[in-house]
Amino acid sequence: MDASPPGENDLTSGSAAARDSLRIGGWTAVSRITGVVRVLLIAAILGPTTLGNSFQLTNTLPNLIYYGFLAGSLFSTLLVPSLVGHLERGDFRATARVSGGLLGFALLVVLIVTPFAVIALPEALRLAAIGQEGSAGADQAALTQLLILLMIPQVFGYVVIGVSAAAMNARHRFALTAAAPAIENCALILVLIGFQVFFVSGEGVGEGTHGELFYLGLGSTAAVAVHMTVQWFGARRAGVTLRPRAGWRDPEVLAVVRKAARALAQSGLIALQVLVLFLIASRVEGGIVAMQIAINFFALPIAVAATPVALSLLPRLSRLHHDGHERAFTDTFWRGIGLVLFFTVPAACGYIVLANPIADVVAVGRMDTAAATGLIAVALASLAVGLIGESVFFLATQASYARHDARTPLRAMAIQAAFCLAFFGLAFTVQGRTTLAILGAVYALANLLGGGLLVIWLERKLEPGTERLMPSITRILVGSAAFAGTAALVVSLSTGSNPGHAQAIVGLAAACLAGLVVFALTQRLMRTPELTWVLGGMRGLGRPPNAEIGGRP
Repeated sequence: MDASPPGENDLTSGSAAARDSLRIGGWTAVSRITGVVRVLLIAAILGPTTLGNSFQLTNTLPNLIYYGFLAGSLFSTLLVPSLVGHLERGDFRATARVSGGLLGFALLVVLIVTPFAVIALPEALRLAAIGQEGSAGADQAALTQLLILLMIPQVFGYVVIGVSAAAMNARHRFALTAAAPAIENCALILVLIGFQVFFVSGEGVGEGTHGELFYLGLGSTAAVAVHMTVQWFGARRAGVTLRPRAGWRDPEVLAVVRKAARALAQSGLIALQVLVLFLIASRVEGGIVAMQIAINFFALPIAVAATPVALSLLPRLSRLHHDGHERAFTDTFWRGIGLVLFFTVPAACGYIVLANPIADVVAVGRMDTAAATGLIAVALASLAVGLIGESVFFLATQASYARHDARTPLRAMAIQAAFCLAFFGLAFTVQGRTTLAILGAVYALANLLGGGLLVIWLERKLEPGTERLMPSITRILVGSAAFAGTAALVVSLSTGSNPGHAQAIVGLAAACLAGLVVFALTQRLMRTPELTWVLGGMRGLGRPPNAEIGGRP
């Protein structure tokens, strides 16, 4: 069944997908940028120290438990459809029952899981330190043990945040859910500034006294509490007052949980890879700090470009599959892949050639040393190409979910995780920045492997369409090469061999701007359709969301 339905042109339109992606990406960019500032400030104040490593790891752990081992697609992709049905019927009692039931169920799971994390993480750090000289591993484990006790309550806050966001999204309220993480980031930035004033600038030296640990741990948890409160009140304003209920007794809640099982397993494998990467990076003084900075840059193009493309395509692909328009589904999927590559390939090339200038710019405060700058540059350059694989994997996962297929993404992620965990062990054979280079390269190759496998397996299930991706890939690669060459030349001419910090910032900005102009010109000359879609999407930003496909804002 492939007759064109009403509105299909908008469902399959590259410009429409680009427009919606730009809308979603705007507020996400605000949150991500403040997140990068937060990580850079942690690095500047705590530096490449045992305390810096321990704080970065424990501050990341609640996110890994929540977003990796608990959330997956549970609160957004799977909870939202259940709430939408009740809200459209005006049944707010049922909405409160389902959302509160899932909240209660998730809190119970967190209550069971978190004690294991509190016990296991310090022991894992001791194991990761085997073979190191001195007592660095034991010192780091001791600091981590106290910090994790102070920060683990954040997981409960993230559960409330997740359910609140789903409730708002079900009412078509997206701005606060995307922007609220910036509130948490800003609160933690204030905590870090206070740490600089009261500890580092005073008698304390920032190396892990009990006062410093309590201040950092409780301050970080307070920032999450502020974020949670804002999201909870946002859900209440949307008409859903969240209170925990015995969701394990509710058949509808259990049905949502059962649907999420494979998605949760997939997210758990992602979190496991990142956790092992951080544990091994802890063998290098400042390794976790440098890797966290690199991962934040790694995630930035994914969050502000690739993820919005995938999220904007999910309802389109779901509708096309539901209506039986399989060839249109295939064409829309390949256009989405083209859009993702249009953003991520030049970003990956830019990170490779500009890794050292970026490190020179972001390494401030206690990270402003040649050794620390080298760690950041190596971590960023080695991770770079992986963002292409991770972005493609995410889009292909959404396309699979649109076809009610959670098994294929899980299978691809299992192979990716097995590759990662098998070859991460190579990092134990080396020391210093080479450890980070191996970790980053293995993680990047694993992402390319996982994304490639998922696309190949998904393609076998799709009906042939008319869209051809290879011409766009060729154009994008040519443009990305021109971008990288131009950026490298400009930064070399404008900064020299030993630039000051201000000169490094100006040189990096000039290199990025020149590279982007050259990339855009090459795509224009080669008539790359993705550029046309992006420009069309920008022109359509003033239209009401979903107006073209008859949706409700």
